[in-house]
Amino acid sequence: MESLTKRYIWIFFALLTGVMIMAYLANSILVPQPAKPLPGGTSQKQPAYVTIRDDQGNIVLETGLPVTIDDEFINENNVHYIIIKVEGKKAVAREKVSDQSLGKDKTVLPAATIFYPNNVRLNTTAKKVALYHTHSDESYILTSGTAVKPGNGDIFKVGSAIKDTLEKNGITAVHSWNNHNPHDINAYSRSRRTAVQLIKDTPDAVFDIHRDSAPASSYLTTINGVETARVMVVVGRSNPNFGANLEFARRFKAEADYLYPGLMRGIFIGKGDYNQDLSPRSLLFEMGTDQLSLNTAQKAGHCLADVMISILGKE
Repeated sequence: MESLTKRYIWIFFALLTGVMIMAYLANSILVPQPAKPLPGGTSQKQPAYVTIRDDQGNIVLETGLPVTIDDEFINENNVHYIIIKVEGKKAVAREKVSDQSLGKDKTVLPAATIFYPNNVRLNTTAKKVALYHTHSDESYILTSGTAVKPGNGDIFKVGSAIKDTLEKNGITAVHSWNNHNPHDINAYSRSRRTAVQLIKDTPDAVFDIHRDSAPASSYLTTINGVETARVMVVVGRSNPNFGANLEFARRFKAEADYLYPGLMRGIFIGKGDYNQDLSPRSLLFEMGTDQLSLNTAQKAGHCLADVMISILGKE
């Protein structure tokens, strides 16, 4: 009898283990993850990046994001491209459509009225934004001498710049300092737990704050006479909230194009989920590139926060 009981116990634990393994595999299959980070992109002073060109050889985009066929990019002039060929660090895109729906929104408030309202008011009462960082080690070479830092990188200070501007204008900002290192293919699985916890607090929007890997010239601009990093929005196309998140990204670009012309580099639509299946108002922002300084990225953070204030304040 005792040996029979032990046998049943062993069978029970074997079945339990099998169920856990099947659940893990199902989750990996059903929740697509972004492609593996480019080789060298997190450990060298000159990280790898992909150069995407059109059929005339003109550069469409330079980015450290993994690029796959059928990814898309809406550039600063709202020209919509689709990737048709990828070979290593080179890719080719063809024009898909000129996206007129991303034209300037004439109802957007001029930047000055955010801080010095006259006859127009923004209602930020009870608005809440959640911020977190999947790639917690991301840093800026001109400031820290390296593109990555063990522990919390410079990117957290960019998140703090966004948080400070939001809170000065009446929006509650919850900024997670959870660390999701190492910077590998499983980082999004680890940050998913953070995103789930943040969403439980019912924020109006959830933003994953990153920095890209690309030449400085791809991301440097001047806003009101001050050198500032540019911003790229990233939307994952492999999730049920894709349509809603893309529309939210379009609103951000249109608003930013009016408030701070030149700030937005465009919208990258990539393979994967980026945890955006968790919320219809979830976006990923690339705040400059590792080749710039933290200071330029923080300035971009203040500008991006103004865009958030303008969007949420009019709802």
